[in-house]
Amino acid sequence: MELQGQDGELRLYSRGAGGTTYFLQVLFCEMDFTAPTSRPRTEENLQMNRNKFDTNAHYTLGPDNPRYEPIPISFSCRATDFMHFRSISDWLSGTSTPGSGATTLTSWKGHSAGIDGNVLPEFSSIGGDPQPMAYLTEILWDGSKDYGWRGQEVVFTPGETTVTESADGVVVSANGMIYGDVTRITAFAPEASTEF
Repeated sequence: MELQGQDGELRLYSRGAGGTTYFLQVLFCEMDFTAPTSRPRTEENLQMNRNKFDTNAHYTLGPDNPRYEPIPISFSCRATDFMHFRSISDWLSGTSTPGSGATTLTSWKGHSAGIDGNVLPEFSSIGGDPQPMAYLTEILWDGSKDYGWRGQEVVFTPGETTVTESADGVVVSANGMIYGDVTRITAFAPEASTEF
């Protein structure tokens, strides 16, 4: 089996203030998307009889922390023109009025099913800072059978989105954390959405 770079597309989804779902299309350039294929599971801890393995030995579940803690995501894209560069920069910085400012976006927080049926808590607002903007993030690779990935409630970390200029153009690199569930997909979100 040979694995090679595939054409693909990444989409960031957000809800508009009026209830419309918007998405921002990001085409691949560096083939460096990195994210887990699923959420971690809780540990199985071996319990023995006074540190001796016998017929009473059994496993117990460890704490839920690994299952619910945020997990990292990163990717980069090449800006094709000024408006695309401004839009992707605004979305990744978490502003609620990206691009021209004519559309107000709201966080995807609270629109997902949570993890294992448990609704995730709200983000804290420390010191009066606004809550982070969370997105539904999907990526789909083209092939004889399309294959993809979906991350719920993805927050791109302020200060960790970088811009690199080269002779080939401007590359935007994003780093974030996935707070919601991670699943595999074969098509983009079926709900009606409007390209931003």
